[in-house]
Amino acid sequence: MNHQHTDRWLGIAAALVLLTAAVLVLLPFFSALLWAAIVSITLWPLREVFSKRLRLGNNAAAAIISLALLALLVAPIAAASVLLANYTEALLGQLRSLMQEGLPNPPQWLASIPLLGSWLADRWASYQHDGSALLAQSLALLEQHRGLILQAVRQLSSGIAELLLAVFFSFFVLRDGQRIAAWLNQGAMRLSEEGPELLRLTARTIEGVVYGIVGTALVSGILGWAGFALAGVPKAATLALLTFLGAFVPFGTVLVWGPAAFWLLQQGEVPWAIFMLVWGALVISSADNVIKPMLISRGSTMPFVLTLLGAVGGVIAFGVIGVFLGPTLMALAWFLAMQWMTRQLPNPSVPSTASTMQQIAQAEDQGDAR
Repeated sequence: MNHQHTDRWLGIAAALVLLTAAVLVLLPFFSALLWAAIVSITLWPLREVFSKRLRLGNNAAAAIISLALLALLVAPIAAASVLLANYTEALLGQLRSLMQEGLPNPPQWLASIPLLGSWLADRWASYQHDGSALLAQSLALLEQHRGLILQAVRQLSSGIAELLLAVFFSFFVLRDGQRIAAWLNQGAMRLSEEGPELLRLTARTIEGVVYGIVGTALVSGILGWAGFALAGVPKAATLALLTFLGAFVPFGTVLVWGPAAFWLLQQGEVPWAIFMLVWGALVISSADNVIKPMLISRGSTMPFVLTLLGAVGGVIAFGVIGVFLGPTLMALAWFLAMQWMTRQLPNPSVPSTASTMQQIAQAEDQGDAR
């Protein structure tokens, strides 16, 4: 008996060591695997159309979808990078000309701004004929934030690499999705009778989040194009594309309509610049805070405010992928809480939560009738 207990504990220890080693091996690819799972769950109906209705087979269907993802995801990012490089070069050219020729006369409305107007006008006047001071402060500002700039570049590079890995992994998930789903269902059944329902809820929530994000990005791009076209900003379609891509990142649309408003201000179009600021802050950016949670919460019994908190809190806790993880975790927690609240108690003398709530509702109805 002692030998049997020892062998069993040694086997458990070996299994734990093996699982820990496997987790450490997969940990660098964890985020890319999550993205691949999210993309595969969302595009599974399309995979079914290709493999069953068109009879292309699992390998061909997964390959077609993966290549389409590669083209649709990499091409817009490459186009946005080229456009951003061109705009950055043009902005640097304007900054060089300002440093060489000096700032123009300050606008008349600058001094009329409450509290800060006189200070801004004085600073403008001090830099108007002294480009060296403006250059020195600009270089000091760049030096101060050099670490943040390098970190942003590294994050962008790692994000692109992670995106490519996610597309690569999605091929295998789409190809072997039925087998993976069977394994997950079997494991969930071993853990709990409600395990398969939790898996289905996870899939529905992820689909809702993806549709909400893409739908919000489309709405933001259309609203951005309308604002740019009304204000007379050139290349409104290009800026609308950048707004669509920026909507996938928290506060990303500000990086598009903010410079557009500044350009209008430079051109002397003060009313249109104010319109662009108001349109961007109240219309374009509000789509991310209002339309996205509404689309995500469609088809779910979870309250709207919990969906909103899940989306915002997920980004704060987990980064960009938290947009998907936050609402999903909140939906699972809400489902488990509702299951626990409505479950019948074992003691028949103690009323269940559901019956108690029903009695309260009946008492309120009787009070209203009286």
